[in-house]
Amino acid sequence: MAGNITATLEARDLEAIDRILYEAPKEELVARSLFNVKSDVDPGAETYGYNVLTRTGVAKIIANGADDLPLVDLDMKREFVQIYTIAAGFRYSVQELRQAKMLNQSVDATKAETVRRAIAEKENSLAFSGDNKYNIKGLSNVTGIQVVNAAAIGTGNSTKWKDKTPAQIEEEIRVARSKVTVLPGYGAAGLALALPPEQYEMLDKRYSDFDTRTIKEVIRAHGWFTDIVRVADLKAAGTGKTASMLIIETSRTTAELLIPMDVTRLEAEWKYPNWTIPNEERCGGMVIRAPYGIVRVDGI
Repeated sequence: MAGNITATLEARDLEAIDRILYEAPKEELVARSLFNVKSDVDPGAETYGYNVLTRTGVAKIIANGADDLPLVDLDMKREFVQIYTIAAGFRYSVQELRQAKMLNQSVDATKAETVRRAIAEKENSLAFSGDNKYNIKGLSNVTGIQVVNAAAIGTGNSTKWKDKTPAQIEEEIRVARSKVTVLPGYGAAGLALALPPEQYEMLDKRYSDFDTRTIKEVIRAHGWFTDIVRVADLKAAGTGKTASMLIIETSRTTAELLIPMDVTRLEAEWKYPNWTIPNEERCGGMVIRAPYGIVRVDGI
């Protein structure tokens, strides 16, 4: 490239690219909007270790002078998650750079937006369904979550929401939610409802001939959830690749999203006739400390 100043990446080009890389639309990052992002781990780390605690024992009434004092204890188990690199890149040709220079404009940064979305989609997929190839577990398949089958009360004993009435869907959500709220300390927990795209859209159906609200509006009126979100990875998350919904307690004591290094643009690489711009993120998926605060309902 010596002497060919019309085909170089300039500072204004890189600024335009960075602006898009670092300012992704919130809606594409569902996991980030639901959970605390843990970013205080060094990006050079290959694993992250954390403790999972379970309590044993209960208090009881004892008689005066009795020595049968009940004891409670904490069982601590050490768990580890691997930290991986998620990477993607894009290219600008010599001619694209020449055209931008001729028009006195920055290069079209749309390619950076595509890369940002690709990395975000992989990050979200790791959070909700993990990655079997690398033995990464997500919110829908980590050991210890509560898993139940949808009730076979729809038309023809179907479990699918498309065969159920709005009232039956509402009741199924209520019953599943109660599996978290009945746990000690979870009565007023902040919960999120995550649904596959098709079932999420079903919540916009009118509740009844006598109630013009949608199913979603009825559910929100109950105050059951802080968030109701659409998650494509739940389309086949259940047993037998069935569609599933998740009800999740979203505090950091239950789960956090581990991102030691957010999306970072690396140094551009030249190989005629293109400049290649690699980008990477360091991600450990979900750190799930209390899996019992998650309910998966299969077959909806």
